[in-house]
Amino acid sequence: MLRVRLRLVGGSERRCLILLSLLAAFGCRGSSGRLALVGDRKVTVENLSAFVTSQTGRSISDVSPELAGALFERLLDEEVVLAAAPSPGDHDLTPTARSAHVRELASALCPPLPQPSGSLVDAYLAAHPELASSGERIKLRQLVLPDQTTARSARDRARAGEDFVRLSRGLSRAPNATDGGMLGWVERGQLPPEFEAAVFGLAPSEVSEPVPSNAGWHVFQVVERRGPGEGPDASSRDRARAQLTAEAAESAQRSCLRALAAKVGVRVECKGASFPCRDPFEVTR
Repeated sequence: MLRVRLRLVGGSERRCLILLSLLAAFGCRGSSGRLALVGDRKVTVENLSAFVTSQTGRSISDVSPELAGALFERLLDEEVVLAAAPSPGDHDLTPTARSAHVRELASALCPPLPQPSGSLVDAYLAAHPELASSGERIKLRQLVLPDQTTARSARDRARAGEDFVRLSRGLSRAPNATDGGMLGWVERGQLPPEFEAAVFGLAPSEVSEPVPSNAGWHVFQVVERRGPGEGPDASSRDRARAQLTAEAAESAQRSCLRALAAKVGVRVECKGASFPCRDPFEVTR
């Protein structure tokens, strides 16, 4: 048995031991730390560790197992898109540049859906009467960025006057990024507390500080504000349209990614993983 003596202290020792345990779990099976195979490309523990660091600014040992699992699925999404539209140097890009490249490829491979029709909006409002509430509300756009550094840069550019819609199309990883990241009208109590704290004190056109979540780093812009009783009909339709668009975009994107995964071939090897690990392209029944 090979024994390795580590002379490290504190957090460094913990991070190293966790990574070694991850590698051991897979290395003992002769897969060199392989977590998945996308086309003919291996996705390894080292790949995931680097991806987690690029997305969160932290090492894989410093994030929760649930977040590591979510980022593993996001990494597989990127690998599927790259495998479906291969070009030289894809995997030589920096993590931020690679993610931007994946967004461009995904827009071509999985084009956005058209806006919902008026009749569909009416039907959605009829099924969701709570959207017709007329309390204090704000109309929001958002950017979803991969890391804090990119989010701070986007915030500064938006505050300096750069068009938010253009930033969304160029940087955001939200499902509706090509449409400018519009979330529509929201009221107090409809957002997570950390999002609400960041946006409800803003005036129209103001841009929030970056706010983290499991999906990335969010930067919001308040497009418009309305007090209680101000134009509930128009705002309700906007909110219904935004929710319909977001729901349809997410569903269509997942369907498209499943189709691409079936085309390129994906094999996920979850046995022994230290985080919640699953094949995100399997259709649950």
